[in-house]
Amino acid sequence: MERKQIASELDSILRLGTKPVGIKLYKDQNELPKKPLNFKLNLCQLVSIARYQGKTNTGTPDKMICSMGAACVGLIATPEAIASGRAAVGAYVKDEAAGKAFMDNTFKLGDEGKKYDGVLVGALGNMDVDPDAVIIYINPAQAMRLIHACAYETGEKIAADTVAEAALCASIGFAVAKDKPTLGFPCAGDRIFGGTQPSEVVFVAPYSLVRDKLVENLKRTAEGGFSVYPVPPNMFWTPTMPPTYTIQPEDL
Repeated sequence: MERKQIASELDSILRLGTKPVGIKLYKDQNELPKKPLNFKLNLCQLVSIARYQGKTNTGTPDKMICSMGAACVGLIATPEAIASGRAAVGAYVKDEAAGKAFMDNTFKLGDEGKKYDGVLVGALGNMDVDPDAVIIYINPAQAMRLIHACAYETGEKIAADTVAEAALCASIGFAVAKDKPTLGFPCAGDRIFGGTQPSEVVFVAPYSLVRDKLVENLKRTAEGGFSVYPVPPNMFWTPTMPPTYTIQPEDL
């Protein structure tokens, strides 16, 4: 199945509000198919441009602000302030010990050092290359569909990022490193800078999973009638209404 068809199927089955996004990581930024924009912006902004506008852009660490996001996807080694937990003190936790635990629970490729030097981000249906991972912003009911599709063959649950810090970037790093899908609760930064809505969560999966299994499994799980979106309300029951609004025998 081609990228354009996959994007179309995902949009049709899930009734998405924004486009599925593909992301490809490059070890050498000189291999990027286009130059980054001429101002600094965060990865969540590149994803937002792709999912709302369908545009493809690139990013490099020197053209980004958010060290947390860059560390999560391995564009930089994790900075000491983040690794120690110091960055979370006051904002999320009471002290550095809690901060370290908080940051340890956020998946970061940068914990093993710098892995990549650039990213390509675009609407999946418009990309000219196969991405490493696919990003889909969804509501909880749509998340149910994706979780069921992932579990269809093995019954295995998918991991979820419940720290709500750098969830988009951490989910990308996790999907690429572990070759598994994950569900994340977007952080304040994603909502402030990326325009993520209050009703949205983020799902990220390896492209190979989306291409080879996910779309077909979404179709298969819908056949049972329960894992569907939107979920239809049960109308097979008799309501009770006020007498003045109830059909009386003399009305027949």
